[in-house]
Amino acid sequence: MPEVAWKRSWIDTFASIGKTGMARWAIPPDLHSEIIGGPLCFFHEHSIGSRDGRVPRYSDSHACVRCISSLTEGRLTLDVHKIHRKHRRRFLEFWSLVEVNDPEECWPWHGSLHTRANSSYFPIPRHWHRTRQFAAPRVATWFTWGDIGRLPIKSVCGDHNCCNPLHIRVQGVPHYYHNRRLKTIDLEFSTHKLNQETLLFLRTTQERDPKRFTQLQKSSKVWLDFRMNSDEPFSREFLDGVDVLDLDDDSSDEG
Repeated sequence: MPEVAWKRSWIDTFASIGKTGMARWAIPPDLHSEIIGGPLCFFHEHSIGSRDGRVPRYSDSHACVRCISSLTEGRLTLDVHKIHRKHRRRFLEFWSLVEVNDPEECWPWHGSLHTRANSSYFPIPRHWHRTRQFAAPRVATWFTWGDIGRLPIKSVCGDHNCCNPLHIRVQGVPHYYHNRRLKTIDLEFSTHKLNQETLLFLRTTQERDPKRFTQLQKSSKVWLDFRMNSDEPFSREFLDGVDVLDLDDDSSDEG
C-alpha cells in the first residue's frame, strides 16, 4: 500500500476509534445466531439463577441475551439498584461526569476527552476487548438500555458525546420507541433521583476514600466542584448497598 494511502487509512481508523471508543464493528449477516456463556451482566436481575457466574451472551457481539430482549421491547432504566453490586461504583462515577438534563435535552459529557478528536472516553474493562476506554455514549447505553456488547450505536441529536439514552439508537437489532412518551415521563423522575444519588456518591467518596475522589477529579475538577457545591437534597439511606469501600476492588470486574 502506498505511504499516503496507508496514512489516510490509519487516520480514518483513528477517527473511528476516537468517536466510538473502538473501531466500528461490522455487523455480520448471521448476527446473533449462536449463544454462549459469558461474564455476568451489568444488571443483577440478569444474573439471578447463575450458579457458575456466567450468563447467556451472543458469541459475535458479546451482548447479554436478556439485555437485547429488553432493548427490543423499548425498556431502559437509570436505577442504580438494578445494577449488579460490583458495577455500582463505576455506574455512579460515570453518571457523576454527565450533565443529566431533562429527557428531551442533550446530556453533555464533562469527563475525559481525546484532545485530537474531541471525543469522550471512560475507563471500563470489557472481557471481549483489550482497550479499557470506551466512548461515553456507549457506556451510557450499557448502563441504560442494556449490555449490548460491541453492537454499533448512532446518535440522533448530532452530538456524538451526548449521553441521553433517548438520543442513542442501537444498530443491528429492533429497537422500539412506541412508548417514548411513557419513558419520558418516567425519566423526569429518574433523572432527578440519579442527580441526587451521584451527588451523595461524590460526597461520600470524598469523605471515605479521598484517594479515589482525587483520581475522579482528574477527569473534570471544575465540573465536580460545581456538582459538590450544589444545594440539591440527598438521603443517606441510599448508602445501603452502595458502600464505596466495598466497591473499590476492581479485581472482580470483567477483564
